[in-house]
Amino acid sequence: MSFKNIMMGTAAVLAAFASQPSLAQTKKDQLVVGQLQFLTNFHPLIQVNNTKRNVITYGLRPITAFDENAVNQCVLCETLPTLENGLAQIVDMPDGAKGMKVKITLKPGLAWGDGVPVTSRDIAFTLQMALEGKIGFSNYNPWDRASKAEIVDDRTVVLTLPRVLPSFNSWDQVLPAHLEEPIYKANSTLDGYVKQTLYNTNPTNPGLWNGSYKLTDYQIGTRITFEPNPHWPGKKPELKRIVLSYRDNSSALMQNLLAGEIDAVPVSPGGISFSQMLDLQKRAPKRFAYHIDEGTNLERIAMNLENPILADVRVRKALLHAIDRQAITKALFEGQQAVANGILSNANPFYNKDVPTYNFDPKRARALLTEAGWTQGRDGICVDKSGKRLSLELATTAGNQTREQIALVIQSLLKNVCVEIVNKFVPLSEYNGALQRQRKFTGLAMSSIDFSPSTSPRIALGSDAIPQADNNYVGNNFSGYSSKAMDAALTELESALDRETSKKKWAEVQRIYAEELPMLPLYFYARAYVAVPDLVDFRQGTFDPLHIWAEEWRRS
Repeated sequence: MSFKNIMMGTAAVLAAFASQPSLAQTKKDQLVVGQLQFLTNFHPLIQVNNTKRNVITYGLRPITAFDENAVNQCVLCETLPTLENGLAQIVDMPDGAKGMKVKITLKPGLAWGDGVPVTSRDIAFTLQMALEGKIGFSNYNPWDRASKAEIVDDRTVVLTLPRVLPSFNSWDQVLPAHLEEPIYKANSTLDGYVKQTLYNTNPTNPGLWNGSYKLTDYQIGTRITFEPNPHWPGKKPELKRIVLSYRDNSSALMQNLLAGEIDAVPVSPGGISFSQMLDLQKRAPKRFAYHIDEGTNLERIAMNLENPILADVRVRKALLHAIDRQAITKALFEGQQAVANGILSNANPFYNKDVPTYNFDPKRARALLTEAGWTQGRDGICVDKSGKRLSLELATTAGNQTREQIALVIQSLLKNVCVEIVNKFVPLSEYNGALQRQRKFTGLAMSSIDFSPSTSPRIALGSDAIPQADNNYVGNNFSGYSSKAMDAALTELESALDRETSKKKWAEVQRIYAEELPMLPLYFYARAYVAVPDLVDFRQGTFDPLHIWAEEWRRS
């Protein structure tokens, strides 16, 4: 397939609309954001992915978050705990090991949207749910890093961590105990709780939201509306309404943006493709504001390592050698999204430049396949000694133009080294459910994972992060990768408190990853957004979801 061909498709639409005056919302106190991938489960801490985090955080805030300068700051807490200020301490545990005590004090005046105060009880309840394990909880800044919560007063809690962890002051959202605790106690299984939680049965209940906005209206597959939470004690929101308006595909988003029916749109994942944004920028450079920053979100291909073909590391290395990632990023993104040589970008200060990389080398790919016992058959596809064909299914999300384009290119490139790829484009609900979360894919699955500053790579590489029934399908290790060496390296990394030690431990994790290649790295998403020019105080480039600071946004 020609790279020229895959870049076509939006030019006609752009030409038709680029010169037209904006029909954007006349109401300066609201913002309509175009979106893909409507949520099928609104619970903030169950089956979490990037799409969910980018919606939920309008109305439910984490305790801490990393801003655009990669600085961790309090969102719900009063003072960020550190070793220096004494709110975090290294202590001796009963078993003789070193652990930590971390004191968190909530900001005064915090309240859920129904007026009930946010308290230490909410933190203790959230931790209880994480520790009991019957409900599969998020592993982004996971609550089960703590083993105990001691309530000091209504606003203060002391968490006990059984290990010394550098992420001791990064904590996610809490849940409203006054609403969710009775439901949790009445449901002993993940399936039962997910069906009964108010986040899914009545998401417009104001008591579910503690941020500057609360969810006030939704129509399945069509829209979600957020309006100011009157009980938010911080800066009052400038916008009186934020409407997430959903479309089936990115081409429809482009048309609606150009027609002025929506005011802003994220760039993939969850919105228009990066190539669509670049085309739009060329044809209408002044009509919109284009916010672009380097990102940490890795587009990768998970491989089901229970498949005997993919269990052979030589095959995995051959696949990566056969994919021209540089050409893909140049053709689709004009080189503005960096090729991924591993789980960290080359610009990351912890990137290990000494680990092996897998440049585009079809000759080396064929040699590796030959070593693994595969030879080209009569139809051009490799076969083994038994005559089994080297055929793999590649699944990804339907309607995501970028992923569909890349899947077609990969199909063509791998055919050149005698590997047959059968593409499967799957609706989001199915993809994020049974196919990926329950590992129902047989070969390859393309999706993204974000390694923010506080997120351990364990979420994708640890053997305890393989989603399966006994952990309620929590984890993003969709390949099913299990390595004692990697588990040990991850544990050491997670215990490193100083920069130099962290760099050494990161280097070891990257070395093992490069040797065993449990997933295929493609590129790093730039953090990008397209919006009407009058949207200002827009914190694009934050390392945690930018919606955490949505109360600052305004229309000039």
